[in-house]
Amino acid sequence: MLVKLTNHALDYAWGSKNLISDYFGIEATGKPMAEIWFGTHDGSPTKVAGLDISLHDLLSAQGRPDRLAYLLKILAAGAPLSIQAHPNPEQALAGFAKENAAGVDIAANNRNYKDDRAKPEMIVALTKSFEALVGFADSRLVIEKFAELLEATESAKLKSVLTRWSSWLAEPDGIAKVTLDSLSSDDCDEVFITDLIDAAEQCPSLVDLVSHLAFHHGTDRGIATALLLNHMILSQGEAVFVPAGMPHAYLAGLGVEVMLASDNVLRGGLTPKHVDVAELAQVLVFEATNPEVAKTKTLAVGFERFDLPTPEFEFYRAQVGSNNMLVDLNLPGDAIVLCTQGAVAVSSSKGEREVINAGEAAFISGDARTFSLAGNGTAFIAVSSK
Repeated sequence: MLVKLTNHALDYAWGSKNLISDYFGIEATGKPMAEIWFGTHDGSPTKVAGLDISLHDLLSAQGRPDRLAYLLKILAAGAPLSIQAHPNPEQALAGFAKENAAGVDIAANNRNYKDDRAKPEMIVALTKSFEALVGFADSRLVIEKFAELLEATESAKLKSVLTRWSSWLAEPDGIAKVTLDSLSSDDCDEVFITDLIDAAEQCPSLVDLVSHLAFHHGTDRGIATALLLNHMILSQGEAVFVPAGMPHAYLAGLGVEVMLASDNVLRGGLTPKHVDVAELAQVLVFEATNPEVAKTKTLAVGFERFDLPTPEFEFYRAQVGSNNMLVDLNLPGDAIVLCTQGAVAVSSSKGEREVINAGEAAFISGDARTFSLAGNGTAFIAVSSK
């Protein structure tokens, strides 16, 4: 089975009003256009083009496996997303069961676990740059940030808290102590954050980041938490993988995101939404990391596989043109092909064919065994592993 897919943009407040429309030529809605989902997750059901039915329901009606392991998204950050982390498989199972047993409605504002699945993810930059906070920074680097702020401020409160945090960061569990203090301490109030923002305006290495966060989130205490993370800027085409337990926040830009099919998010600031510090503390892995651009392996001219530690699915990027067709590519499982530039003709070994333009996607069932790509454009392909 080969069918074209369609979905609408979700209007989360942090979404951009123009990135998706400008890049893909999709009509702007006048509202934030944050994400477009392609998959079988109930959070935003993907429709089969031309049919009044979701992909999930179509697969179910045909007696096929109706839940894809992955979820593919277009993501447009016009403002910083919340600082967040996602659970591992065991935590997702336990958290979902616990909230169900407690009678917490699945749509409740204080619900942490929307499903029982983990959510490791990867973002690939489509714009010239994609800005993000990814993982805890080395304690020494954080202490250097605090030292800059201390030199730039006359605030006794800011000096007291940052001195305390710097001392803690010299301890083995310092990252955890400072993170939880920034999220829950009464000291980290509006006055403290205001003083921090004022001081950061005098610090060349911090002013751009802090000013950006403050412009969109005012005096949210997450601005202090953000200083504990690595500030990463991806160039167009580059990607970064975010495993379970790693804190992160996408700040600006357009990208393609792929993940295990879950909507479990534990937030830690830069948001007006529910923040459960105790549950987040259970999910976070309090280890410093140096996030690296994801590696790829070239399998053929114009066809590469991203190096991902996800046995449930594989992820590819394809570039086709007049002198480059990709023929008889292996199809171990159900796949979604998302065109991000130009137009790509997708055909299967069963004689089916669909042409997808930028911003459009197609589903290919794994019983086709192989598929081919032609045309002139770029596509990303998520494929279930068997």
